[in-house]
Amino acid sequence: MNVITLEEELAVSEEAAIHANAEAPLVENVFSVLNQVLEANFYKPDLQATRIVLGTINAHYLNIGDPAWLFVVAPPGSGKTTTSIMGACGLPEVISLSEFSENTFLSGFYGHHEPGVLERVGKTSQDGNTYTTRGNAIFMAKDFTTVLSMRRETRGMILAQLREIHDGSFRRSFGTGVTKVWHGRVTIIAAVTPVLDRHYGIFNVLGERFLQLRWHRPDSPEAGEWAINQQGQEEEIRAELGKTVKGIFDSASKTVPTLPPEMRVRIARLAEVVALGRTHVYRSGYGSREIEYVPEPEANTRVSKGLAAIAKGIAALNRHSEVAEQDLQDALRVGLDCLPENRRRLLLAAVKGQDLASVPLARTIRQREIEELEALSILGEGDRKGKLTESVEELLAVAALRLE
Repeated sequence: MNVITLEEELAVSEEAAIHANAEAPLVENVFSVLNQVLEANFYKPDLQATRIVLGTINAHYLNIGDPAWLFVVAPPGSGKTTTSIMGACGLPEVISLSEFSENTFLSGFYGHHEPGVLERVGKTSQDGNTYTTRGNAIFMAKDFTTVLSMRRETRGMILAQLREIHDGSFRRSFGTGVTKVWHGRVTIIAAVTPVLDRHYGIFNVLGERFLQLRWHRPDSPEAGEWAINQQGQEEEIRAELGKTVKGIFDSASKTVPTLPPEMRVRIARLAEVVALGRTHVYRSGYGSREIEYVPEPEANTRVSKGLAAIAKGIAALNRHSEVAEQDLQDALRVGLDCLPENRRRLLLAAVKGQDLASVPLARTIRQREIEELEALSILGEGDRKGKLTESVEELLAVAALRLE
């Protein structure tokens, strides 16, 4: 087995950034009509975030390994649902979810009451009292925040179901003697508010199955004026978005793009930083809340596979036979967005060589976050106080993530 040295990795990633798929069509050429629709109707729309959501959906159609699941994290009213989720609701296999319960996916009332959504994605066969459904779906959840606010027992049951669904098989047995089974492939894209960062239990149950895309709030009161201008035109705008999105998918490549070896190296290096950086550090619930336990971080495998799938999904929408640099940069943004927001801001400040004290956070919060980043060996101590550790600095150098 050949071992690649750090120097070789750096050289490879630099070469890739310079010569990245020069002959491939530009992203704007494929998405230009969609960008025009968004910019005509919304205040400063996040065009990259929209590409990422659509690329995640396309990874489902291309059947690229395990499905990539995505939390779209943004404050209420920031436009995440309308510009990304609603525009895709007319695509094949897409099902809009407005609420969650323990019976959402498989229900005990098959045939004479509302069946679970997984019972509607394909044909169901019966063998005695066992009903088996096989089919695929893309669930677009408009508000996953409602799950976070549920009672712990109910929330835990739904999260456990999601874990099984991600792995491609889900079974429920009911008191009536009926057993429901589903097999297939499901992709989930769920809108959620930043309160998600406070619910570490979500990730304890779901593991690293969900990636995150952070959609920031409009930065001006002018956004309210744009919203007022939309009044009475909402349905027309959604229809136009849906038609434009459908056109992008209709013209997309149906062949899975290749991912060059140097890009695999870059994705894996960023995924390692993500795996370290989103590890929950346990603190005492009393007094000065000292750090009590730093668990071993998750493996970076699912993060790496998810980012690679999104990059390929975006590349296929752009009709690229090989993932281009911009396709990769879109996916790398998802990796960075997987970090809890406060840690993300401190990490970016350290990458840019800024004084961490300048990051606009409450003093106590900032200090605790810095302590946790040090405990996770992301920020250094002693002579490297306030700076990235050498290992993380090297990982990010190889990833070659473009920072806006």
